[in-house]
Amino acid sequence: MGDKVKILAFGDVNGNFDKLFNTVERLNERAGPFSACLCSGRFFHPDGSANDELLPYLQGRLKVAVPTYFIVGGEDANPVDGLPADGGDLCKNLTFLGRAGCRRLPNGLKVAYLSGAYDSRRFDESGVFHRGGSSFKPFYLREDVQRVVDAARTGEEEELAGVDVLMTAEWGEKFDTLLPDDQPAPLAARAVNTLSPAVTTLASSVPARYHLAGTEGVHLQLPPYRNGLHATRFYGLGAVNDGGGPGRKFVAALAVTPTVQLALAAARDGVEEGADATPCPYTSKPRPKPPPAPTPEVVGPVARDDVDDEWARGDHRDLEGGEWRCGECGNVNRAHQRDRCNMKRCGAPREGLELWRLESMHGFNARGAKRTADGDIMSGFQAPKTYTMMTREEAEA
Repeated sequence: MGDKVKILAFGDVNGNFDKLFNTVERLNERAGPFSACLCSGRFFHPDGSANDELLPYLQGRLKVAVPTYFIVGGEDANPVDGLPADGGDLCKNLTFLGRAGCRRLPNGLKVAYLSGAYDSRRFDESGVFHRGGSSFKPFYLREDVQRVVDAARTGEEEELAGVDVLMTAEWGEKFDTLLPDDQPAPLAARAVNTLSPAVTTLASSVPARYHLAGTEGVHLQLPPYRNGLHATRFYGLGAVNDGGGPGRKFVAALAVTPTVQLALAAARDGVEEGADATPCPYTSKPRPKPPPAPTPEVVGPVARDDVDDEWARGDHRDLEGGEWRCGECGNVNRAHQRDRCNMKRCGAPREGLELWRLESMHGFNARGAKRTADGDIMSGFQAPKTYTMMTREEAEA
């Protein structure tokens, strides 16, 4: 179906430019050549500081080995003289894609992108108040999202082929709708919800072969899901400074066949790329929860529900079939349990209940034994809070 294009995908760089570019150079020597490097998420340091590592590259003293294209998240993205909102080259082989739109790279891949972070307070504002100026605004608007959707579907070629890669800084809400119940939720420990409803709209509206996102610092690859023209493969990538341990992988090497070639091959051979993919998680209903497991049948002594009168602590009571109800705990004992109550925490004797209650006390205190407000001798099993006091002589009388 045509020649594959080899690219590298990274998550949040967070101002760790030396590590980024050294990793790219090393991978390019070992497994390359790669035609592009795509960085999704926060590219600069989160608070706008500590971007000094970028200066040698901007000044030409150090080289970027592979053409690198990046977007930004919600960080203060204004290095040196500021970041152009419409995109541009910062130095050779280092390009900011821009605020929102679509672009065909020199390697033939079509990339849709959205920079910035979701801010519910500003999402519906007019772009008139945010265009221009020398600094990049770290949030996007509803019209920015629509611009990406329109750009991805503009022209006969895009309507036929869609886009190769969608790049967003954030993950979309509902990404985990179809995750198996036995798979741990990757973002369950998050104290703050950073998922974007706007990215959900974008991801379900743009027919992309790959969706790359950062921000969460976690690596997750979803199974391919049907999304219009293609099966989309979502890659959530970790942060470059997290070391790339288990669940923190920050780089992925991809071999992508451009969508134009796929579409032409599908038109010629009748191939449907998304035939074996799952439904789209952003538009699907959650999986039905399995029915609760049946309650196991309790074996052993239980309190009977088929006796219509309400139990109250007192004397033992004989029931039909030789069964008897314990006057101490209410347990219904079988006919063969003749000597004492079979409830382990009780054990009251069938005969001599009152004396047993006296003997089972934890001992008389200085003021004597305890009786309930009704005059019954109180044992330690179900001691009421309200009682009267009596002497030992009165208790044994």
